[in-house]
Amino acid sequence: MELILFTILLLPFAYYINLFANAWKFLNTKEIKKSILPTGTKVTVIVPFKDATEQLLVWLASFENLPLADQVEVLLINDGSVNSLMKLRKKLASDGKKNIKLVDRIHRGKKSSIEYGVSIARGEIIICTDADTRPGRCWIEGILETFSDENIQMVCGRVAPANGQWFAAIDFMALMAAGEVLIKKQKPVMCSGSHMAFRRGAFMDVNGYKGYHHFASGDDVILLYKIKEKFGPESIGFNDYRESYVVTDMPISLGQLLSQRQRWGGKAIYYRDVFSLLLSVLVLYCSLMTYGIFFIAIPSVPLVLMALVIVLTKAWVDVRIIYKYAREVHHPVKPWQVAAATLLYPIFMAIVFLRILVNPNPRWG
Repeated sequence: MELILFTILLLPFAYYINLFANAWKFLNTKEIKKSILPTGTKVTVIVPFKDATEQLLVWLASFENLPLADQVEVLLINDGSVNSLMKLRKKLASDGKKNIKLVDRIHRGKKSSIEYGVSIARGEIIICTDADTRPGRCWIEGILETFSDENIQMVCGRVAPANGQWFAAIDFMALMAAGEVLIKKQKPVMCSGSHMAFRRGAFMDVNGYKGYHHFASGDDVILLYKIKEKFGPESIGFNDYRESYVVTDMPISLGQLLSQRQRWGGKAIYYRDVFSLLLSVLVLYCSLMTYGIFFIAIPSVPLVLMALVIVLTKAWVDVRIIYKYAREVHHPVKPWQVAAATLLYPIFMAIVFLRILVNPNPRWG
């Protein structure tokens, strides 16, 4: 009986291993076939921001070097920034680029900014990103290649970490890699608002973020779920073309990291389908029980050995995924960092979980 009960406790680990077994095979990149804007295709890039003028200037400098930068509309949606915008205004005026527009609005939140941007956009393909990112050279082409499948209504993509804490970078890549694998298995659960795109018609068909404005964050996950519900999981595509990811800086302090993960973890409140809910519980269970399962197994040596085998197998799966993703986005990872992150992650997740219980919906911007 003791063995049976313990086996039941290990089943979530076994399911996790099965779900992500060979997941690294889904993380390969593809070559861009063409570097042109297809005839008749209109594209709008929307960048909502609040008090991120300096970061936005860096984004603009990176974006202007892209091959298709002059052929797409760019809407910089100022969501009620109180910091000076003089430097940004001067740059836009001196550049004189008619395709880049600064739109000033009162503070209404990121989702409202995206909705307004979509309402005035000329493009039928809408690309969204954040002001604190830098786009890869083939960013636009990769998204358009993914949309070449007419059944695709929304495209998610890779985000590479830079600077900040090494632990934050490893945790981030694990999340991004898992999200990519699940989308490719037609089980979309999460994506990043730093790298997402959608057809304007699909956004209108699901009424944008209607019904979810009271949530501070979740512009990415909410839209993914609304489009998945309307058009099916096969309508969510993934941009995995080479040099088509975006780069974002990681938190530099533990407090910033915990706050960020609290916001992301709180997105689970948007989940409506059974698989996504069970997956969030599964990940939490496996994290919190990584050490707990050994305390339950003591003093039985056979049970301890069972726990050791399955926990190490899960760790091996996670490490393979992290290394594969890191290699594809050209982010250097040291073996000792991955080992340390694996040991620290259960404690980290416990702290994040407690913060989410206290406040699952922290404010954005």
